[in-house]
Amino acid sequence: MKYINIKKLLAVVAVTAFIIAACKKVEVPKPLGDAGQTLVKIIGGGTPASVTKFAIDFVATPTVLLVASIRRDIPNETELSKTMVVTIKDDTSAVRAANPAYIQLSTAWYTVAVAGGVKSGGQGGTFTLTFAPGEYAKEIYVTIPNATLLNPSALYGLGFTISTADAGAKLSTEKSVVVQIGAKNIYDGVYKDDFCNYHPSSNPGYTCSTTVIHMVTTGASTCKMFWPLAGAFGNPAVLGGNLSYFGAQEPAYTVNPATGAVTVQNVAAGAVTFYTMGAGFNSRYEPGPKVFYVRFGYNSPGGVFDPAASREWTQTLTYTGPR
Repeated sequence: MKYINIKKLLAVVAVTAFIIAACKKVEVPKPLGDAGQTLVKIIGGGTPASVTKFAIDFVATPTVLLVASIRRDIPNETELSKTMVVTIKDDTSAVRAANPAYIQLSTAWYTVAVAGGVKSGGQGGTFTLTFAPGEYAKEIYVTIPNATLLNPSALYGLGFTISTADAGAKLSTEKSVVVQIGAKNIYDGVYKDDFCNYHPSSNPGYTCSTTVIHMVTTGASTCKMFWPLAGAFGNPAVLGGNLSYFGAQEPAYTVNPATGAVTVQNVAAGAVTFYTMGAGFNSRYEPGPKVFYVRFGYNSPGGVFDPAASREWTQTLTYTGPR
């Protein structure tokens, strides 16, 4: 029986590999050079327009938003040394296409600033941006001096779409963005809802449960409850042993900023009127931990609980983060 000498075998393999490698042509990467083309885009943009969302505080002090970052991707230093003019449309049609419910933000409620750029034509007009030699980025900022002028229950939109770029540049597919702007008060956010409810037939035993709700700004100190599990504004309840909610109930929570007292009212069209339980319970908002403690219901003449007719909720809503 013959035994192979491992050291000799490895030496032969190494020499063979070296000869093969020496004979093989190695490809060296070539610079892009003048064959490249400058690409102009909006960071995070798209075709059709992508949507960027801003929830701004419902306050009378200025809010500054970075609404569009324009970049020119340069293939070489020669292209970077060129002056380039880029035009961007104040694209009202992109706003309508993104969401027909968006309200075009009035030019009286905001100002626009961009270094090395000017706007002509008012609403629906055109921004003209000049990139100086060596400059590859431009940013468009919107300042809203007083967000309390906005309707907090509405969503506003602004659109920005690159129209042209000179100096031989090409437009990217990332060329359009719609900015959604909504005002929010200090109570707006995501909350854990620990609740108990009473119903004379479907839940006469005051059964309790926990879920997650959103408090959505509808006024300077009012929020309406949105229940993500239902995909609608509604009031979670235990009914017939299951987690459910009543139709035609849209609880709105109003905080007295001076005292922290909370009232809850049903704002659904044509719906029953809630009463706030007063005796023995202090419906309130505590700003430190950001918690609502409330008790309310309906079918209680004079606010007096009737076990044969009343519907009632006791809720502890604990803030967990922004929505």
